[in-house]
Amino acid sequence: MTTVGDILAAVDRLAPFRLAADWDNVGLLVGERERRVRRLLVTLDVTESVCDEADAFRAECILAHHPLIRKGISRLTSDTRPGRLALRCLAQRRAVIAAHTNLDFAAGGLCDILAESLGLEITGPLIASPPDAAYKVVVFVPETDLEAVRAAAFAAGAGRIGAYAECGFSVEGTGTFLPGAGARPTLGKVGRPSAVREHRLEVLCEERSLGRVTAAIARAHSYEEPAIDIYPLRPAPAEAGAGRVARFARPRRLADVCAAVKKALRLRTIPFAGDPGRKIERVAICTGGGNSLGEAVAAAGCQAYLTGELKYHETQDLAAAGIAVILGGHHRTERIPLETWAKRFAKEVDVDLRLSRSEADAIRLV
Repeated sequence: MTTVGDILAAVDRLAPFRLAADWDNVGLLVGERERRVRRLLVTLDVTESVCDEADAFRAECILAHHPLIRKGISRLTSDTRPGRLALRCLAQRRAVIAAHTNLDFAAGGLCDILAESLGLEITGPLIASPPDAAYKVVVFVPETDLEAVRAAAFAAGAGRIGAYAECGFSVEGTGTFLPGAGARPTLGKVGRPSAVREHRLEVLCEERSLGRVTAAIARAHSYEEPAIDIYPLRPAPAEAGAGRVARFARPRRLADVCAAVKKALRLRTIPFAGDPGRKIERVAICTGGGNSLGEAVAAAGCQAYLTGELKYHETQDLAAAGIAVILGGHHRTERIPLETWAKRFAKEVDVDLRLSRSEADAIRLV
């Protein structure tokens, strides 16, 4: 049985909620973690039409990119559109989960998918997210305790490496100890040196789980004073963060890059700023709204900036500095990559998943 909590855990594996911007509001916004989910509707926005679609699909949960309830909202009433929609979902016990900037920032998230669709090689984030402090936890256990201690460490959150869980290493050796007065040793006797066949068990652990993991190991261990070592690890270069810096294998004319973006986003026309003949090799990408990243784009040495929307004067400043701007639209730069991500996410959860067919860009062209 899949629950709302299972959906949350699956999102957290692919797009960790800790990556979200401070101003954002992600995670479970409406509903109960224990609610059973058979059908899941994935969408950019929670709208009236999306709620109608959820009714017809009989979805117990909606996974949205944009938060239905934003930070700063202090009440839910029928006087506001978000309030009416939230109350509607509550009345039907329909959960609403938001995966916003965490999905934008995550490795394999929307920015990466858009870059890959254009044949770009990703070199890193435009602004890196601070990495979680990571540790290696080492514990020495007798053979009889090994499986119980290993299982307790994994259940508490240790042993995750990327998309893999329950990762660990063990090797056999000899442990020595001398129980002193007042000790109650599981093995050996007080006052007598002992040598015991033990296993050295190693697991990786994030800082947020460190206390739970060491406590779980101690509880599962039969020794009165188990030896637990904690080693801080140097973080790897960041893969997550705001935007992406990417490059073409060979420089391309700006006009050709615009044509490729139009094809990838299924657009007939696309706004851009810059010299169509300018050679482009290094590109900055930010799905959705790309405001306030101009300095980072320039500092990264990019010749072009592809985003959904950008303020007029920021566009003007970048163009004046010789950096081309391509505006693919807020909706398209997120919706098209979301289609690919939803297919990947469907493999993570045992539910009937549907990408919304009713939602549309609020901005139309005539």
